[in-house]
Amino acid sequence: MPLLRYLTPHCVLSLFLLSPLMASETQTPVDASRLSAQSEQEEIDSINQLSSPDGPEIESVRSASSELTGVMVDRTITMAGKTFYRAFSQRAMDNLIIGNATITIQERPDARWGSQIWVMDGNRMYFRTQLSPRISEADRAAGEAVQIVEEALLRQQIASALTSDKDLGKEEIR
Repeated sequence: MPLLRYLTPHCVLSLFLLSPLMASETQTPVDASRLSAQSEQEEIDSINQLSSPDGPEIESVRSASSELTGVMVDRTITMAGKTFYRAFSQRAMDNLIIGNATITIQERPDARWGSQIWVMDGNRMYFRTQLSPRISEADRAAGEAVQIVEEALLRQQIASALTSDKDLGKEEIR
């Protein structure tokens, strides 16, 4: 087992893919001189190629960050909160700016005053409102929230594009 610690993922993958060949070699004797180092390398290269006769070349486009974006998290509790989330997500679904952000919609219900609802991206709050238990008010508030969150995200993207500091990460510039 300590030997596996020193193997690279590429070597482990090659061993995994070549293990059926090794199993068949143990059953039938094969001349060891037949497989030279060059043919072995050709086999490895054919395994590692990005295109094949079966399909097009695989695109290896990686995003600049490893964050998951374009997600809306529902942390609402009451019926009015769920209605607000549904209306907000339906209106924001086609919006490219909000669609690429990770948005959390949270709610704190209060029996006397209704619910507090706020829309956040990471640790930044972009919209907060007091919502009564009437569902019709939730639709109106959701339309207003989409406009405000879109403007705030645009302002934040413009500010981060204009501000460049190599010592700070993108989450620290905010």
